[in-house]
Amino acid sequence: MKKGMLATMVLSMLVFAISPHLARAEVVDQIFTLHPGWNAVFLEVEPTSTKPEDVFSSFTFDPPGAIADLISVWRWNPRSSTVEFIQDPGTLVPDQPQWMVYYPGQPLLTNLHAINGETAYLIHQGGSSNVTWTVTGEPTIPHIDWKANSFNFVGFHLFAGQEPFFVDFFSTSPAHAGQDIYVLQADSWVKVTSPTDQMKDGEGFWIYCKGSSEFTGPVSVQLEQGTGLHFGKVLVEQEIRVFNHSATDKMIHLNVDSLTSSPPVYLYYWLFDSANNVASWVEFPISPDNLYLNIASGEMQRLRLGVRRANLTPGVSYGGNVYILDNDVTNWIRIPITVTGINYTGLWVGDATIRKVSQPSNTADPDTPAPTGSEFSFRLILHVDSGGQARLLREVVQMWQEGTWKPDPNNLGKFIVDEPGHFVLLGNDALIPFYSGAALRDGQPMGRRISSSAFGFRSPQAMTGNFQMGSSLSLTVVLPADDPRNPFFHKYHPDHKVASQSYEVTRDITLEFTDQDSQGNPIAGISALSWGSSEIGGIYKETLWGLHRHQIYIEGTFLLRKASDDDELLF
Repeated sequence: MKKGMLATMVLSMLVFAISPHLARAEVVDQIFTLHPGWNAVFLEVEPTSTKPEDVFSSFTFDPPGAIADLISVWRWNPRSSTVEFIQDPGTLVPDQPQWMVYYPGQPLLTNLHAINGETAYLIHQGGSSNVTWTVTGEPTIPHIDWKANSFNFVGFHLFAGQEPFFVDFFSTSPAHAGQDIYVLQADSWVKVTSPTDQMKDGEGFWIYCKGSSEFTGPVSVQLEQGTGLHFGKVLVEQEIRVFNHSATDKMIHLNVDSLTSSPPVYLYYWLFDSANNVASWVEFPISPDNLYLNIASGEMQRLRLGVRRANLTPGVSYGGNVYILDNDVTNWIRIPITVTGINYTGLWVGDATIRKVSQPSNTADPDTPAPTGSEFSFRLILHVDSGGQARLLREVVQMWQEGTWKPDPNNLGKFIVDEPGHFVLLGNDALIPFYSGAALRDGQPMGRRISSSAFGFRSPQAMTGNFQMGSSLSLTVVLPADDPRNPFFHKYHPDHKVASQSYEVTRDITLEFTDQDSQGNPIAGISALSWGSSEIGGIYKETLWGLHRHQIYIEGTFLLRKASDDDELLF
């Protein structure tokens, strides 16, 4: 079987082999078989709790009673003196500075207080039979802080059952090729001498590093954040850099397991179509499908990844893993992904663009909106409170609420923060004097004002319906005949000088949240990853009464962007 086909089959099977053990999509199990005596293991996951007593008591031992046979756990400290020789594990003692040790139930002898991923450990197991130890946690990203001109106790990310030979794995690394390597066998360190000696997944071993090195395998990755693709509530896209350190070109296989949600979270990658000279976001393939990167020897490729939060539950974290494997199956990497759903509460600012208006003079069809000669845009300002109530605003001012202080109960001569300062949103100018400015202008604190000339009402207007994709909001705005902003009642109007010569104007406004306009064309902005979360839009409709003896129908689109997370509007 060709190696490329093997890599594809391996990636296709990964998610199904791991998924039954997932507590969350980004959490996986690493399983070890520990035999009586000394065991050299390499932990590839960050335990959900790093306390040794939790790692070795809360996680699974098979049989369960085997936890009582755990004698000690050792971790090499690379910050200690250079290691120039390999010690017999049976001679280890706690006062050696190059080792940290955990003794179950003996806190006075213990100086190892955390069990972390991406670390090799020596585990001294008692009893008389092999036991299974399962550690659950988030996958770690390959990274080794090599100590130069010294032996290092390390491990590598390998795929079980397809491990490479030592000589092949290190052949292109000048700091490690031809250097001494020791593996633990029957409680003794044995030097690797045969070119067919094979590495083992989850194993820790000693390897000499000649000079400096950052080597973690023939294929490596670098992330913008070292621990994974953690998008949180803010980030929309991140970059992975994939390196080929081998002497041959490689085809890199990537896929992602489905992030746990309903509807699912979609991961995208940025694809440039050189044939048509266009670029766009393309949905990342979900196992068993793969994305392929062809990387020449010694080269690197960048991969831009992004997420869409549309319809995710606010505050809920969703997770998954990206799997990276090369066609030679020399090493494989799991990259955890997390993304948090954001809510719609806060201030939204954008524009409505009118493209169609009905023609009352068209006696054949006076009620159907017809395309206009040119577009007309005006600003829209909406606020959604914590209860989901949406309000249409004519203007809003952002100000600053000063924090408060209280005496420090532990030091009565000092004050500590009681309530921290924060921004506030005002829908009533009468409240401005009670707050401080939110920005400096010419050295003076000033508020930030956002306004729209499209509406005449003064106070925020509550809308009916829901602010979310697939729903709509509606509002009826009445402009009285004697309102100074009524177009008929205007001091410069030649015919309407008094209210009796004016007419009441009514505006029925509807915002339909959707991806397409009435003609099936995509709404501007829908291609953005932030669509449906921090950007949202749809169809704008309005019916005007009072400007003409027939009602006038208006239609267009709107696009809103989230400007503030403040869920309270004061007015």
